[in-house]
Amino acid sequence: PPGAARRPSVAPQLQSEAAHSHSTSGEDGHDDDFLRTTLEPSVFGARGMRRRTRQGLDSDDVESSGILASNSLPHFTSKSASGLVSQSITLEEVPAAPQSVRIILALQGLVVHPEQSPFLERWDMVTSIVLMFVAIVAPIQVTMFDTKVDSLLIVNCFVDSIFLADLILQFFIMYPKRTSYGHEFERDPIKIAKHYLKTWFVIDLISIIPFDLIGALSGSRDMSGVEIVKTIRLLRLLKLVRLLRASRLLRRFEVRMSITYSTLSLLKFSCVLMLLTHWLANLWALTLVLVDEIDGVPRWIDGFDLVDRNVAVKTKDSPIKLYITCLYFTTYTITSVGYGDIGPKNIVETVVCTLIIIVSGISWAIVLGPVCGTIAKMDADEQAFRSRMDELNHMMRDRVLSSDTRQRLRGFFLANKQASSRARHMRVIEAMSPGLQGEVLMEVNRVWIQKVSFLAEMLLKAERSPLGSYFYAFVVDVSMALQTACYAQGEVFGQFQVLYISSRGIVCTRRGLHFAGAVWGQDFVLLDTSLLVPCECYALTYVEVMSLTRAHFFDILDRHALLSALKRKVRWFCCWTAFQRALRKEADARRRKAARREVDAPMSF
Repeated sequence: PPGAARRPSVAPQLQSEAAHSHSTSGEDGHDDDFLRTTLEPSVFGARGMRRRTRQGLDSDDVESSGILASNSLPHFTSKSASGLVSQSITLEEVPAAPQSVRIILALQGLVVHPEQSPFLERWDMVTSIVLMFVAIVAPIQVTMFDTKVDSLLIVNCFVDSIFLADLILQFFIMYPKRTSYGHEFERDPIKIAKHYLKTWFVIDLISIIPFDLIGALSGSRDMSGVEIVKTIRLLRLLKLVRLLRASRLLRRFEVRMSITYSTLSLLKFSCVLMLLTHWLANLWALTLVLVDEIDGVPRWIDGFDLVDRNVAVKTKDSPIKLYITCLYFTTYTITSVGYGDIGPKNIVETVVCTLIIIVSGISWAIVLGPVCGTIAKMDADEQAFRSRMDELNHMMRDRVLSSDTRQRLRGFFLANKQASSRARHMRVIEAMSPGLQGEVLMEVNRVWIQKVSFLAEMLLKAERSPLGSYFYAFVVDVSMALQTACYAQGEVFGQFQVLYISSRGIVCTRRGLHFAGAVWGQDFVLLDTSLLVPCECYALTYVEVMSLTRAHFFDILDRHALLSALKRKVRWFCCWTAFQRALRKEADARRRKAARREVDAPMSF
């Protein structure tokens, strides 16, 4: 708190420990041990987190990026006689630290949080676009085009440079590690680098080998070894290992995505099926590269010579016609149609065709089964509604209800469809943490809360008062206590000491019409029912209302009894509302009495 004694500085202790470590480490040194034993990051500077300033006071520090600058390092903890002292440390405060420790301290500021970095979110979009380019263009380039220095080669070199930058970036991206108390992200740059070297580094390194440039150089020279050229051409397919990066991108995408998992599964299976068809089409075209025309061996493309005899551009000379023909072959092979007009003519084509048939059959079965299951379970709300309607129809038929009653019941359940979905949504909200529940409920219920005067004032206190978290928790509990009810057209409802919020439909009361978002019964906190406004309501249409009783409200108020200001607000509102209603009641009584006196008075002429 302001005015408190300033915490002791940790810099002198860190200097002494650094000097001791530097003197005892010898030539080899144990800088890593020094860093792990004397420095322990406790806050990573993520957006919205709180951290200690150099004076030891709490302050909100919202980082604009997930990448920390080197002069804005996370604070560390140091052992002292009084225990752990938390303090912000910069490189200038540790001049006696070993050089490698200072380097690691600088690297600490470059570590990226994968779920909170806006930069990494944009970078993932770039790498996703590049991966799609590699998945589509690389097979076509290998099977149907010769490698030469052209614009496509320049684009491939640019793509290689992006993947090289991504390889370097992976050394600074935090990864989740399993601990005894759950999962957390590793912040130590040395451990991050070791983890990457043991997992994805080799695959990423192979994927950035510039086989396109090597193939262009080999094709530009007069190389007599045709087999060497073929081998280099086939090695260019190793670029497809870059697609293994998609699994890492998908894990990070799950945090940011706003679509359902059913839609994501359908998109994933559709992309896999189209990509597999594209790859198998290029694999079938690759047989023309493995078996040249000069070898004198019959090939499947030879059957098109008779078809193309009156065509200027032959199929084997046009990459577009060749790709469409191969795509036609693999499409009817995957779908098990099998026209049979295209088939293998030599042993290489037979082996490749057998492989295509095996892969097609397995992939079609793997994709078709989950897709059918996903579509069947895609709309759980609709399935539950249809099941309920079937049960309703069975009940009405067994009870031999009249046609008018059946139509009213079907109309009610059709209108009640959205209310059932909202009930399931509330179960999802109840599974959230208290903080997330508050955020969601405030966004959903802010409109009607602002229409209840004392709740609106508490909401304002929650946003501006030093005790705002207590007011905020009270308003959240009030929102959680709301009960949803549905009424058919023509029904009469309403009870004393109940707050009503209209979610859907038109309601008629003595004070007029109420539409969606309207609030009435704000005097529900009063104990004397004679002071309350008559609460009879008539549903002009199908109506959905949320309600809160006086008993539930005061139960919530008792749970927050520690906040005396809260009770004072409610008491003041009760007194002021009771005074207004009593004054109005007395005025009405005097007006009626005066009216009766005028009626009873003798008429004078």
